[in-house]
Amino acid sequence: MSSVALSAVLAVIAFLYHDWMWLIIDIICVVLLVLPHVRELGYYYNRNIAGMTMLAPVLALALHVANYYLSFEAELFWQVNLYTYLTSAIQAYQCFILGFMLAILMDRSFNLVMTIPWMVVFALTFAMTLSALDMFFTFGVLYAEGYPVFNSDFYDTDRYTNSILMATPVASTVVTAVLTVLMMIRGRGKDKDFFIAGEADA
Repeated sequence: MSSVALSAVLAVIAFLYHDWMWLIIDIICVVLLVLPHVRELGYYYNRNIAGMTMLAPVLALALHVANYYLSFEAELFWQVNLYTYLTSAIQAYQCFILGFMLAILMDRSFNLVMTIPWMVVFALTFAMTLSALDMFFTFGVLYAEGYPVFNSDFYDTDRYTNSILMATPVASTVVTAVLTVLMMIRGRGKDKDFFIAGEADA
């Protein structure tokens, strides 16, 4: 259950830093990981899924430590720093894996027979949906804190908040596109049990 432990640690860090969107994502991750062990759902995640769920918390923790010592606050594209893009990329990866896990749940527990390509498409859709929700959540936070968020609020070339709002969708689009291709290649010619059957390794 190391995946659960790592996700729980990341959830605590998200709570301490008031990153509510990432906290929600981690809570969903923990629930999906624990669910097969507390309910008779007829499946367990195999090592492939367990390994993929561990990667996001490890990367996030490593990024947090690296940013503390090295600082990734320098602007990269469109007035947005590298740390923001990397954080969004890791979140997108985690959401993609969560989408794949939800597809497993629907396939095994609700009799929705899904092929690997449809599981990948569902994971892609889920990740991009959460990306959009994150953008609207960020919009609400910026508006509540008095930042300019409407066209009428901007003066001269100040577009900082527009860039912040677009950082997550841009990172999510790139990451999910790469993951979609990799998962399709990985699953080509294989039975879906390659991803969703096996002993409880999570």
